[in-house]
Amino acid sequence: MNLSIGTQRRWRTRCGAWLVLALLPLGVWGDEPHPLEPVDTSSPRAVLEGFLTDMDVVWGIIYATGGDTRDKLPEVNMLAGRILRRLDLSDVAPTARAEEGYDSASHLYETLNRINLPPLSEIPGAGDFPPGGAEWRIPHTEITIMRRPDSDRPDEFLFSRSTVARANDFFALVKKLPYTRDVPVENILDLRRIEGGWMVPSGLIRSLPGPLLTTVFGQALWKLIAFAVMLILIALLLLGIQRLTRAPESALNVRTYVSRMIPPAALLAALPIAVYMTTEQINIVGDLAQGVRFAADIVSIIAGTWVVWLACLALAEILIATPRVNTNSLNAQLLRLTARVAGIVLGLTVIFIGANRIGLPLLGVLAGVGVGGLAIALAAQDSLKNLLGSLMIFMDQPYRPGQRIIVEGQDGFVEQIGLRSTRIRQMGGSLITIPNEKMARLDVENIGERTFMRRVLNIRIPINTAPEKMERALAIITGLLENHEGMKPELPARVFFSEINPDSLNIFVMYWFHPPKRWKFFEFNQWVNLEILRRFAAEDIEFAYPTTTTRLVGDESFSPAPASEQPG
Repeated sequence: MNLSIGTQRRWRTRCGAWLVLALLPLGVWGDEPHPLEPVDTSSPRAVLEGFLTDMDVVWGIIYATGGDTRDKLPEVNMLAGRILRRLDLSDVAPTARAEEGYDSASHLYETLNRINLPPLSEIPGAGDFPPGGAEWRIPHTEITIMRRPDSDRPDEFLFSRSTVARANDFFALVKKLPYTRDVPVENILDLRRIEGGWMVPSGLIRSLPGPLLTTVFGQALWKLIAFAVMLILIALLLLGIQRLTRAPESALNVRTYVSRMIPPAALLAALPIAVYMTTEQINIVGDLAQGVRFAADIVSIIAGTWVVWLACLALAEILIATPRVNTNSLNAQLLRLTARVAGIVLGLTVIFIGANRIGLPLLGVLAGVGVGGLAIALAAQDSLKNLLGSLMIFMDQPYRPGQRIIVEGQDGFVEQIGLRSTRIRQMGGSLITIPNEKMARLDVENIGERTFMRRVLNIRIPINTAPEKMERALAIITGLLENHEGMKPELPARVFFSEINPDSLNIFVMYWFHPPKRWKFFEFNQWVNLEILRRFAAEDIEFAYPTTTTRLVGDESFSPAPASEQPG
């Protein structure tokens, strides 16, 4: 890079002051008598004159302060806002307007400093145009200052969108021409490529080896190296945070969700610092700076969506942890479902707002969602069915977490009712998952909702048992079950001599047990069984066994029926 001796002396001006311009205007107007006075954009003359004047003043401040403009921050902010106000940046994403606007402004400024501008008196003023659309071009150029009839201020003149977009091309055609204006600092673009911010001493930069000052991708090589080192440090920091806050995957509770929330929240906090150091102190400029800001915006949207999602889930777990809510109750599952729906809604809101900020119009995004909604619905029919099934289960409450149910031959305890499926822990220990769309239409036997347990018993005694022994057997069983443990008064035990079978006599027994405690019920059944065995044995009452009698035709004890009685 061949710079004049005078230009090299002007390197003291510190390109870092241009980074101060990258700060968005904060409304600080210093000692201006009218701090709310709008920028004069009433004519091409006012726009061109004001643009050059404010740029000259900015670089005059930079020259006077040696690049450290911290003490002049209000004035620099005010001038930065006035400069951008004269550019039509309506086609640029809101988050990229500052960086792209300053880059275009610097190229446009250097271009205007090298061409022959007409006298101010020959540039149209406010009264030289009729109302409506109008434009003016600098003679012998395509640099245009024009009205925007489609804007909310149709009488306002701005450097046109095409002029702003082509500012770099205009400069490339005139960069070898001499200056035609007196300017406080020359070759500001070269300074921006090499110089850093106020945290990076100019003397340190000048002492770097020549190769580190070589321009690569529009930046000095030292900037790219510093940028790479910063990215590595941020990645190591986030990795360390992630490892320190790692929680067990199996335990979905407040601690788990908060632990998972810390890394994306730390990333959200680190991004503004990283962008500031990149664009303000390392002073990455041009397309690379715009790419850094765009990437940071994308990562911020993703991290913000993830934080919102986890925050909703954590809030649900905090409410469930209160004494009023049973962790395994249906209310707890309903809170979790509500948190997931809220997380989805808030996450989509973050995405829509973020998309609008990076240049995707919110209305366009919503329209796209509407157009694609049908396709998504068709592709996600099963998911939608499961979601509706979940809502039906939560409304009807046929079963709750912790209850034992039997469905399609599967017997087990409900562990979780999710948005898509119900998880059942079988009695053998295995876990089965059934889609909620299917659970909503199946017959579910809810063992956990029963108010008592019932036993039906058939006791068979031999066919040749005497009536007195049958009566004694009935009395024994009735005595055992009279006012038995777990009996409800309205449901006394039932004992009957019910059947005379070919090979046995049947005693039908039915009794109920309350409350429906499974293992207590089994213990009582065992006691009943043992007592029947003991007391039947004491009374010499036997149990019948299935028997089969086979008679052969040649058997002497077999006498066929008379012919008159045989079926014809």
